[in-house]
Amino acid sequence: MVESRIFAESALLPDGWARDVLFEIDEVGDLARIETGVTCDGAARAAGPVIPGMPNLHSHAFQRAMAGLAERTGPKDDSFWTWREVMYDFVGRLTPEQVEAIAGQLYVEMLKSGYTAVGEFHYLHHAPDGTPYDRLSEMSERVIAAASLTGIGLTQLPVLYGFGGFGGQPAGPGQRRFLNDPERFLRLVEALVEAAAGDPQIQVGIAPHSLRAVTPDSLGAAIEGLNAIDPAAPRLSGVTARREWGAIPTRTCGSPPVAVTRASTNCRKRSGSFRKRR
Repeated sequence: MVESRIFAESALLPDGWARDVLFEIDEVGDLARIETGVTCDGAARAAGPVIPGMPNLHSHAFQRAMAGLAERTGPKDDSFWTWREVMYDFVGRLTPEQVEAIAGQLYVEMLKSGYTAVGEFHYLHHAPDGTPYDRLSEMSERVIAAASLTGIGLTQLPVLYGFGGFGGQPAGPGQRRFLNDPERFLRLVEALVEAAAGDPQIQVGIAPHSLRAVTPDSLGAAIEGLNAIDPAAPRLSGVTARREWGAIPTRTCGSPPVAVTRASTNCRKRSGSFRKRR
């Protein structure tokens, strides 16, 4: 059933720019049909050219609220590592309710700027003392709730974070909210897959954090466990991951590898730029 119609004098479609385009949107906010070379015929008129919504491929939503805490001139030894200490102090204070509110505000800002989907690399898993919440996926589900409320498309990527430095060094106090072994991490992922089921705007994957926070063995265990949770997910080999560990740095600098569940691939085709704001 068509709920609304938008007319654009010009729009960028998959096969290029088109003139006099009519978008029909169904009751759940998805694109139902696109026609070109037509008249406005009472449809709402777009203020200008229409282009596809942009995806934000790498977000840490909670960090939006620390903007301004570290963007200042500091001592000459100021660096990423000193910024990280500010972040640890800030993140140690956040409650689940605050994380949901921060993510919601951020996603509204993204939508207003033309972003209609976001990949959320989420590593804030536990209570301030490092104790898991009664619902292991509590913090990730707060982010999902924020995305559902605002209407942005979300790929939630819980981050596997197990160590504090290269070679499996122990984590420090500032990292305690991030930590999971592969077994607990996979239980968290499984809970998220269940929580996101049935919502075409929400996808679930995993994101190993870095070579500092993940070892070959923990990465291999997570990959094998993911394959067991969802046999139809894109296949990754834990044995291959361990064998090729020496080559991984050149492939993962700047952005960790991502594995996506079957729910993600099934839902992608339904995610649309005109999703209603809820």
